[in-house]
Amino acid sequence: MPLRICPRDNGGFGGSRGAALLVVLVLMLAVTLSAATFIWFMNQQQTRAGNRWRSASAVAAAEAGVHRAMSILESVAPDGRSPGRAWRPSAYTEMRAAGPIETRFTVTITDEPDGALLVTSVGEAAGVSRRVRARVYLASPVLLAALHGTSVVRFEQPPAAAFILPYGAGIGDRPWIHIAAGHGIWFGSAGVSINDPSHSVEAAAGPADGLVEPGGRLLLPRPGPLRLLLQEGADIALGEERQRVDLNRLRGAGIHVEGIVGRAEALPMPPGVDRAHYRARAAANRANAALHKAAGEFLGDPDLARKADSVYTPEEFEQVLGYLRAGLRPPVLHGIIYIRGGLALDGGQQIRIAEGALIGEGTVHLREGAVLEVTHSAASRTLPGVIVLDGGALVVTDGARLRAHGLVYASRVIDLGPGARVDIVGAAVSSDRGLSFRNVGATAVIRYDPAVLGTPGLRAAADAPVITWIAAWEEVP
Repeated sequence: MPLRICPRDNGGFGGSRGAALLVVLVLMLAVTLSAATFIWFMNQQQTRAGNRWRSASAVAAAEAGVHRAMSILESVAPDGRSPGRAWRPSAYTEMRAAGPIETRFTVTITDEPDGALLVTSVGEAAGVSRRVRARVYLASPVLLAALHGTSVVRFEQPPAAAFILPYGAGIGDRPWIHIAAGHGIWFGSAGVSINDPSHSVEAAAGPADGLVEPGGRLLLPRPGPLRLLLQEGADIALGEERQRVDLNRLRGAGIHVEGIVGRAEALPMPPGVDRAHYRARAAANRANAALHKAAGEFLGDPDLARKADSVYTPEEFEQVLGYLRAGLRPPVLHGIIYIRGGLALDGGQQIRIAEGALIGEGTVHLREGAVLEVTHSAASRTLPGVIVLDGGALVVTDGARLRAHGLVYASRVIDLGPGARVDIVGAAVSSDRGLSFRNVGATAVIRYDPAVLGTPGLRAAADAPVITWIAAWEEVP
């Protein structure tokens, strides 16, 4: 039988080879696309990283410009001759190196109506620009002390007590100076208490403490030893005979003192007060118009009823107080209150000023259980509490109470009498050249708030040193 050879069917094998080739091509395409995507992604990341680096360098340059401006304002202008505090550049530029990138900043400084300086710094790095703006105050070093007296600071007659504490989180090293005195500090007897840790301290909430529940007790830092600053020739005295004592004798008498800093030259004078600034703010303050209307109608005084601003003559303010004594509405005023004269509260009268300040052109006297409160929120924290001008004193006595947020300033003595209680969150300053501060049987709590360095409307003396204080800082387009 003849052998027959049939042709082999290779159709299936050829199809398998084609499919495998297609799979290989698809895989190669996928790998190629993945590699391209990865390379593109890495390039994008590298570009973004470069942009972030340049942007961060530009911000750092802008911030360096602000700090450079602050340094100049506290010292000498770049020309080496002019005082730095008068430096107002329109486009001052310096170059700086940030690693391999060369950066520069351009600084402009302008004056604000309240005495602040607006420092604008533009930082540039490899074609990227960022802008930073800071609101800066040229503050007097006087405001670095919790209690500053141009002449004598005096504590006498137990139960006179004082507690000077830091205020705010993370600033336990402040105040840098608890008490500064130009002519000396006099402790009338060893029975007075100054920052005695064995004594309890109570105080009301400050502007940054938030809400405190009724009956809730505010947790205060433990009193620490005092740091005192005296100018040359000033001394520490103890006892009715005003015997001069050294640090060890003072500690032996139970006064808790860490140290005494002596200053060869005179202490800087307290800053001047721009009364026009505060008077203008009070003139623009319409928040008490409804109170004036009610008081004017109650007292039959049409002029008072039409009064819109918050600048008062002593007679106008006494009319408002008389209406509030009737108890027809809460004794609360709002904003900046400016009195063209003095103020006296007695008979247990209570007055509260919210989100503002009391500015008086004469003595402010609280007596016979009177209460004056000037309170701020965190937003208005830099406003002063009480400012007494024109040779006026601040007198708190006969069981009266003063509670104030911000700077308490008197052009004459701050005088605290028997049974008085003073609670300040800020600082106290007196420019009286005879007796600056006296505590006779009163209790004073001063929680030093460095925000007083940004108090508007203050002007450091032209020949006095200044320190810069940033009240606000922001990045702007």
